[in-house]
This record gives sequence, C-alpha cells and structure tokens, in this order.
Amino acid sequence: MPKKNYNIPAILFLLVLGIAYLSYYNYKTQKNLLLMQMQNNSSNIVSSVSAAIGRFNDIKSTISLQKLLDDISFELDIFEFRYLEPDGTIKNSMFKDEIGNIYSSEIFTKIMQGDYDLKKFFFEVRDYVNVMAIYYPIYKDNDLIGIIDLAVNIDGYKMFKNSKESFSMLRRQEDIMNLLKSIEGSISNSIAISKKIDIHDFLQSYANSTQNIEQISLINSNGEIFASSDNKEVGRKFNIEKSTASSLVQKDGHLLHRTIVRDKAYNNKSDVSLLFLIDASNYASHEEKLLQTAILTSISALFFALFTSWAIYRSTLQSSRKEKERLELLVKERTREIEILSKTDVLTGLWNRGYLEEMLEMEFKRAKRNKEDISIILIDLDHFKNVNDTYGHQAGDEILRKASQRIKESVRETDFVGRYGGEEIVVILPEANTEVATKIAEQIRVKLAQEPVVFQEHSIPVTASFGVSHLRNEHENHLMVFSEADEALYRAKELGRNRVEIFKG
Repeated sequence: MPKKNYNIPAILFLLVLGIAYLSYYNYKTQKNLLLMQMQNNSSNIVSSVSAAIGRFNDIKSTISLQKLLDDISFELDIFEFRYLEPDGTIKNSMFKDEIGNIYSSEIFTKIMQGDYDLKKFFFEVRDYVNVMAIYYPIYKDNDLIGIIDLAVNIDGYKMFKNSKESFSMLRRQEDIMNLLKSIEGSISNSIAISKKIDIHDFLQSYANSTQNIEQISLINSNGEIFASSDNKEVGRKFNIEKSTASSLVQKDGHLLHRTIVRDKAYNNKSDVSLLFLIDASNYASHEEKLLQTAILTSISALFFALFTSWAIYRSTLQSSRKEKERLELLVKERTREIEILSKTDVLTGLWNRGYLEEMLEMEFKRAKRNKEDISIILIDLDHFKNVNDTYGHQAGDEILRKASQRIKESVRETDFVGRYGGEEIVVILPEANTEVATKIAEQIRVKLAQEPVVFQEHSIPVTASFGVSHLRNEHENHLMVFSEADEALYRAKELGRNRVEIFKG
C-alpha cells in the first residue's frame, strides 16, 4: 500500500508533464502547419501568376493552346487537337506542319455546309484508330471566332454490347466537355488580356483583382525592379543574393509573406526573378489562437484517450473484417476476369475454340437430356486466303474483327459465338430448330455482305458460306452434329459460296 501511495504523485506529475509537453508540441506543430499552408498558397499564387505572365507574352503574337491542353487534359488519351478559324484555316495544332493550311475533313466540310451540327460527339476512324471526336464552337458577342477539333482515342475502352452510350463513353464525353469549356474560357480570357499590352498595367490589374497579393515585381539580373504592380517600386535596387526565397517581412505595419523565384515565363530565360508580397494577416491573427486551441485539444484528448483507443480498436477490427471481405471479393472478380480472358479469342473477342467445344458438348447433353432442339451454324469466310495474299494479314485480321462483330449483332442473346480456327466461326443455337437456325444464318449472311470492310484505302467485300445442322435422335454425341454442319458448309462452297446450306441426311 505505501508504495502505491508514493507512486500516485509521480504518475500524476508525469501525466501533467506529458500534457504540458503535448500542448507545446501541438502548438508548434499547428504553427508550422499554418506557415507551411501559407507557403503552399504562395507557391500556388506564384505558379498562377507565372502562367498568366507566360500567357500574356504568348497572346501578344497568337493564341497558344497546346500548353493549356497538356495542363488540363484530365488524363484523356488525346489523339488529335486543332484550333480552326471560322473559314477552316488551322490556327493551332498538335501537328505543327499543318498550321496555316485549310482543314479538309469530310465531316467538317459537311458541318460548314450546314449538313451536321457543331458541338455534337461523333465516332470515326482516324489513321486506323477508333476515336470519339467533336467540333466545338467558340463565340464572342454571338460571333463565331473559332472552332476546336478534338479527337480522343477510345480503342482502350470496352463498351458493353458495343453501345456508344456506355457509362465509360458518357464519362469520357463529360471530361471532354469540361476540357473544352476550360479551353473556351482560356481563349476568352486570352483575348481580353491581349488588349493590355503594358506589363505594368497587367501586373497592377492582376494584383488588384486578388484579395491577398500586395505586390508583384519583376527583377532583372542586376537586381533592379523593371516592372511592378506598384509603380513606386520600378527602378529600385533589390539584393537578391542576401534575400531568402521565402520569409515573413513587415511593411507599413503589415505582416507580409515575401517569395522570390527565378522564372522563365517572361522571356524564356532564367535571368528574371519574380518578387511577391502576399498578405499574411491571417497567419498573424491565428497564431495567438493556436496556443489556446492546442492546449484545449490536448486536455480534451486526455479525457477521451481511453474511449478513443477503445473505439479505434473496435473500428480496426471492423475495418479489418470489411477489408478481408473486400479482398476476397476482389480475388473472386479477378479470378472471373482471368477465367473469361482464358476463354476469349484475343483477335475477335469471341469465345475461343476450347470453350466453344466445351459449351457445344454441354449444350448437346442438355438438349439430349431434356429432348430440346439445338442447332449449329458453321461459318467460313469466302476467299479469306486471297485477302491475306492480296492485302496482307493485317487486312485479314480487320475483316475477322468486323465479321465477328456483325455476327454477334445478328444472333440472339442466348446463342454462343466462337472462333473455331482461322476464318471459321461457329454459332451454337440452343432451343432452335432447323427453320430458326436457317433464318438466323440468312440474317448473318446478309449482314456480312451488306457493306465491304474498309482497310487503309481498300474496300474489301466480305461474304461467307454457311452450313446448318440440327440435333436428331440418332446423334450419339455433339461431334456428329458438328460433322453434319461441316458437310453442309462444304456443299455451300461447292454450289458457289455466299449461301446457306442445310444438312439433309
């Protein structure tokens, strides 16, 4: 007992000492954070003014949008970007060699003729890349002053059921519109700023338009202020070498934060320094309050320490459980994605041969067991070898992709479409008799031959031969049905191709 009584004062002393130290540490930390925040704000202001000065100089000669595009592209995969005069003259472009030429895009020409509307997204292929593009008008006082041509690469986005209205596309369109609005605002601001050709007036207007910038000055390599928002400062010598890059100074009884940086925005050289004096009154007014706030926070933390520890412990357990469940779900999702990829043909996006044969056997057994109809369509693209020999394997790959897409668009949601090998594609039609299968095959044939596939500058016609077979009682396995479809396909080729033949036993 005596030992315990002697230990109580010591514990209380250590506790009070700990609270005192925590209060002091908290005060210093908050003060440093406040100072760091002010420095960060100053840094942001410096970056903003530097960009404005650079834009001011650019606007004297022309409107330059490429840097703006790089800065605020929202991480879009921008494929092409141009700024056009109302008559179609290319004023600014990602491709410097086309600046000054007349833009001759087919869709743009139709827009200028009034056949299409501006400010509307459309999809096309540019240089063999799928893009989502828009022609965005820029107006000033209701007069058209320019048009932005912006195209974004969308090859990386998989659209659900090939829908251009997918969530990913809508999000991309929203980001593009935000980018275009930013560019539109920059152009309007640039035109307004270009009217101020005097750097002194520009700096003064910029400083007056803000609430916390007291002074902006430009200092040459000799330490002389040659431009300033305060005309009285022009010509004054300033010792840059003895001045710190960031410090607190007093001027006319006001606490100011002074920042000095080397900057290339004015003349693309590093021999000019920017001097900023930024109001630090908020820092001064809050510094005294920080000590009281820190002490109260420390005392409150003492009373709630145990409760907070208990709450954190419970919260950690719950978070761990949720994280475990999330990771397990993520593993399942990734496993399913890998499983789907392992069953998918990389070139066409159809099911691959292994999964197709697995589904054919499973559907055959199910139909056989339930005494249901099932049919098979075997498709072979006509003269595919000639396409590869004449136009190259890349043309053949493009035809396979387009043909696969058209086939998927022509079948039912319950049907399975897979690439069997080479140019052969198989369609499994559960619960479909010969009549239904023949009708679907004819739909696919018409869809394939409806229009040629355009590759580079070549228009390549696409047709296919079809063999159709249907499950009968005498079939012992799915291979027999497949073999009959193959015989029907062979007969379609013999009879002239581009036709549908049904196996007739």
